[in-house]
Amino acid sequence: MSAVVLNVTVTSPTAASYLTVFPADATQPTASNLNFSAGETVPNRVIVKVGAGGLVSFFNAAGSTQVIADIGGWFTDATSTAGGARFSGTIPTRLLDTRTPGIGPIYGGFLNTFQLLDQNNQPVTGISAVVFNVTVTGPSMASYVTLWPDGPPRPPISDLNFTAGETVPNLVVVKLGNSSKIDIYNALGQTDLIMDLVGYYGSAVPAPARPIKPFSLHLAPIQR
Repeated sequence: MSAVVLNVTVTSPTAASYLTVFPADATQPTASNLNFSAGETVPNRVIVKVGAGGLVSFFNAAGSTQVIADIGGWFTDATSTAGGARFSGTIPTRLLDTRTPGIGPIYGGFLNTFQLLDQNNQPVTGISAVVFNVTVTGPSMASYVTLWPDGPPRPPISDLNFTAGETVPNLVVVKLGNSSKIDIYNALGQTDLIMDLVGYYGSAVPAPARPIKPFSLHLAPIQR
C-alpha cells in the first residue's frame, strides 16, 4: 500500500485553523487539507502517501479539534501483487441534479438508490468504483449525507456535513454495489444533491447514469 484515500472530517474546533495530513516519516508540508472556523464541521477527501509502518500524521495549527478519518480505499505501487483497478479521469459530467423537474430533493431518513447504466440501459460492467464531486445545496437543516455500495448496510460515516442553507461540495470515491448501484442517505430534513462524475476505476467507459426511480419517491425507510 503506497497511499490511502481518507474522508477526513473536523468537528467542534475551538479556533479557526487548518489541518494537514501527511506521511508519518516525512517533514510536515506547507499545505492544508481542511480549513475551518471555530465550531464548524468540515469534511474533505484526502489522498495521502503512507509513511513507514503504514502511518500518516495529522497536524492542527491552532486550538483543538476532533478529527474523524474514514478510509475509502488505497493505492498500491508497481511492486505490489495485490492487484487493483486503474484510475481514468473524465471530463466532468453531471449525472444527477435533484433540482431537475420530476426528481426532487433527498429527504431525511430514507434510502435512495442510484444506478449507472450503459448505452443499452444495462448495468455498467468493467467499473469497480466511481469518483464524484458531490454537492449538497439548499438543505433545510443541519445534516449529513452518506454514499456507499448497494448491498451492505449503511456504514456509520458521512461524506458531506452541512448546516441549513449551506452549499457544500466534497470529492467522493465509492465502490459500485449490486448491479452497479450506489445508495444515498440524508440523515435529516431535505436537501438537493448534485453529482458530477470526474473519474472511475476499471476498464470500461460509463454512459450517462440515471436514478432507478425518481428521487422524490422514498422507497425504503431505514433507521437513523
